[in-house]
Amino acid sequence: MREYFSSKRQDFDVQLSYEGATKFQQQVWNALSKIPYGEVRTYAEVAIAVRRPKAARAVGNANHANPFPLVVPCHRVVASNGLGGYGGGEDVKRYLLQLEGIALS
Repeated sequence: MREYFSSKRQDFDVQLSYEGATKFQQQVWNALSKIPYGEVRTYAEVAIAVRRPKAARAVGNANHANPFPLVVPCHRVVASNGLGGYGGGEDVKRYLLQLEGIALS
């Protein structure tokens, strides 16, 4: 984590257990893991990526249930009209995005 917060690490290569997660949550979390450092996707784009194009709200719920919020970077998912929510709070989400070089209003 220290490396991530000092901008020396941009991704994580660790084995995660999604035990207890639904198949949809696992699909969403796998899609989130593919969002590169310094980039964002909208909830709708993630929904399309998991082949559930009308499930943007469900993507948000899966993000909220994410047990690995930095390793599976749910902070990189934003609303089509701005920041969107985050389980750790909007200030934390904004901080993490700014750390990665992304500025949203």
